[in-house]
Amino acid sequence: MLMKRLLAAFVLLAVLLPWRNVSAADLALVLLTDVSGSMGDDEFKLVKEGYRAAFSDPEVLAAIAKNSRGVAVAYVEFSDENSVLVVKGWDLLTDSASALAFANAVAVAPRSSTGNTALSNGIQRAAEMLLAGNFDGARLVIDVASDHPGDGGQSAYVRQRIIEAGITVNALPIMTHNRAGSFDGRTTFASGQWGLGGIVGFYRESVIAGPGSFLVEANDYTDFGEALKRKLLLELIAGSGLEDASVRPKGSSAPPVMQSAAAE
Repeated sequence: MLMKRLLAAFVLLAVLLPWRNVSAADLALVLLTDVSGSMGDDEFKLVKEGYRAAFSDPEVLAAIAKNSRGVAVAYVEFSDENSVLVVKGWDLLTDSASALAFANAVAVAPRSSTGNTALSNGIQRAAEMLLAGNFDGARLVIDVASDHPGDGGQSAYVRQRIIEAGITVNALPIMTHNRAGSFDGRTTFASGQWGLGGIVGFYRESVIAGPGSFLVEANDYTDFGEALKRKLLLELIAGSGLEDASVRPKGSSAPPVMQSAAAE
């Protein structure tokens, strides 16, 4: 009987201890990825390999190690309003081994959905995860990666609540030349490169939010991994990239906007 009680206590401790460690992280990061129908299967593979490459990169691994309490990370996919899935996480990344394990798990996970694009639902779910995590002093960040240029204004209310909660939303808009997209089943057609201001303008004006928010654009899906790496480096080393004048337009107080490496 004593052995059974000890075993039960050990199992309970094994379940609770990782969560306690994750909650004490320096940074809590939700990687929110759009997998709606505008992304083809080949493009999905490029995104997944981009995550593997970014979280395996020596610079990113070194930046993770600089967070003394580790980085809590979760990978979440979304498409329509009923399709938001936590694919991996919360994981606590503290070294190369934990980062590579996370990278590989994300890379091999099957696609969760292919519906329409309901961005606000994905952002809302990511915010709920961060607030429910009871993170002790961690920076709370949502990363949005998507090729969709708008959401019919649905994110405005969610965005305001996120700002009030002290959560930062950064974005990785993926530039494409698709001529049509959809939101909640309604078809919209591009004007130029996704309408006035383009996809970058939409994410800059309507999505990114909170302290030090910024975006890094990918020229196309083949550039995704490199753009993700650059964004992670800004997020993982608190203050360093965000205070760097080189990533902020001269004479502007707007959040930094970085071009992808392929565009430079």
